[in-house]
Amino acid sequence: MSDKTLPADPFPGIFAWVRIGIFWDVDQFKINVQSDAHSAAQNIRKTLSAAGHLGKVEIMAYGVADGHDFKDEAKFTSFPAGADTERHTKMLQDILVWSSKSPNPSNLFLIMGDSTVDFSSDIESLASLRHYKIHRVKP
Repeated sequence: MSDKTLPADPFPGIFAWVRIGIFWDVDQFKINVQSDAHSAAQNIRKTLSAAGHLGKVEIMAYGVADGHDFKDEAKFTSFPAGADTERHTKMLQDILVWSSKSPNPSNLFLIMGDSTVDFSSDIESLASLRHYKIHRVKP
């Protein structure tokens, strides 16, 4: 995420204070080879803070367990190589659980490429009915 530039004023008004949920497919959006999982997650938090976010940030990462050690910076769910549908289904389930525990409004980041699971109606509902600000980061 540090290689990606956030738009001007990504957290207008109340969105600077509300909760952020980050759902990150580390197989599709790889951790920089010069970094490690723990540092990458810390860098995401620093980038969001520098962009004006002052609230709680939760990071959920999904992918093949090939030495990723997020320590306490993120929750990591491991999947076997090639299990794209299962990984994306779990991401969607976790988004729905997270949103059920998150007040309106909230910020939701999807860090992933194209999905094998159709997220669109669920994500659109969070934006329109729950007033979530949706941020999509693609590799």
